[in-house]
Amino acid sequence: MESCKFLEGVLYRVRNIENTLKVLSQSQLNVEDKVEQMGLLEEIRHEIISHDIVKESLAEAGVVGSKKSANNWQLKLIERMNKSSSAISFDLVRSLSKAKVECQNLWRLSQSETGNLKKLKERFADLVKLIREVASIKSQQLKCSKYDSLLADYDSDITEKDIREIFPKVGRFFSENVDKVIEKQKKDKAIHIQKVATHKQIELGSVCLQKMGVKLCHASYYGSIDYNESDFCWGLFLLLRHSGYEIYQKCLTQNSISSPTEQRVIYETQGLFMERMIGTSREFIEFIQPYIKEKFTIKGKTNAKASSVENLHLIFNKINLSSSLKNADEFSLLAHIMLRTKLEQDMIDGRLEVKDLHDAWLDGMKHYKIPVKAENELDTYFQDEYWASGIMGYFPIKIMALVAAVQVFSFIKRNHYEFLGSIIKGDFSLLIGWLSQNIYSTKCGSSDLLKKVTGRRLDVECCTSYLSEKYNLSQ
Repeated sequence: MESCKFLEGVLYRVRNIENTLKVLSQSQLNVEDKVEQMGLLEEIRHEIISHDIVKESLAEAGVVGSKKSANNWQLKLIERMNKSSSAISFDLVRSLSKAKVECQNLWRLSQSETGNLKKLKERFADLVKLIREVASIKSQQLKCSKYDSLLADYDSDITEKDIREIFPKVGRFFSENVDKVIEKQKKDKAIHIQKVATHKQIELGSVCLQKMGVKLCHASYYGSIDYNESDFCWGLFLLLRHSGYEIYQKCLTQNSISSPTEQRVIYETQGLFMERMIGTSREFIEFIQPYIKEKFTIKGKTNAKASSVENLHLIFNKINLSSSLKNADEFSLLAHIMLRTKLEQDMIDGRLEVKDLHDAWLDGMKHYKIPVKAENELDTYFQDEYWASGIMGYFPIKIMALVAAVQVFSFIKRNHYEFLGSIIKGDFSLLIGWLSQNIYSTKCGSSDLLKKVTGRRLDVECCTSYLSEKYNLSQ
């Protein structure tokens, strides 16, 4: 019992270091200070999790080499972290941390001055080599593939085997329907609401947060909310995604559950659930429609058709075959994640070098029939800072999370529609209360959680059926 409490304390400390690293990563500190402070924290984290006392405590708790303890996912998680970290040197930990900080800084500088792009690509090539080295060491320790060792850093429930089982089904669904989507785009009859001032969008978002009982006190973990005056859905959807993360964190705290960073499928599920399932539902649109009609007034008049529930439903559920991941809806997200996962796997296994990544990305978008306007790498694989921050092995989680979010939403719609009906009145308490009791109170991995709540593990057919029905793709 004492060993278990000690190990839970280890996980708690590691989680808090990870959270601090996220805050530092988003801070305005100069790059030299970031390199020093984040490097030191990475070393402390590494020392804590790889220490011999952790291995000894795992042995005392009966975890090491025991199949009986497999159900205690937290202890198995610590065992994996200890085993994979113990063979990595402090020099490698420090070098990797420095490369991440410097690469991320160059990416941010490149957003305003493209002259930094050459340095960014060179530093990114160094970063990829370091990630390969770490993956190689971890894979040997864990007796798994290099890419599996990276996946396990974010969610130990996900492996390349899952990718091989799920992605071909997702790929077939996308390929069979992308031409239908292109044709539907041409016939889109939605009346778009033009030019909505940022402050009006913020007011609308504040209404949503107030009704959900959410304060984005963890906003620094997720990044800032971007607003687009030509597309008010951009900021609103991002806000809803962050609210999903925040509700998840808040409920975990209320249920006295630690949230290890290595369980990201459930975390991402909650963001997608609030953004794409709830945020595009007719019930949410009926709730928010009066506020849009009130706040998006132009010159004292509101176009009745533009602000109608039917038109807003078309706007909120428009499929956007964009080459930007930030603009991706549920359907387009499939292509983005399948492509980035393939590129990551090829990079880690040495089949693809950074100098060829831009062309490989363009070829991938062409394969998925997604139009691209790209001047340089900032419009392709550097369009966001995932890879520039050294995050590799994370993208597959987003498809797993989408499937999980659809399963949970479909289960609620089928068995507890009253939760959705209450949203029309601006009451999110029934939904959040059920999520807290059934999703956020369970101490198990994502696969077991889905089985427990919905009766099935990851169900791709549930997801593809939902998308077919939502976007009328079966016609």
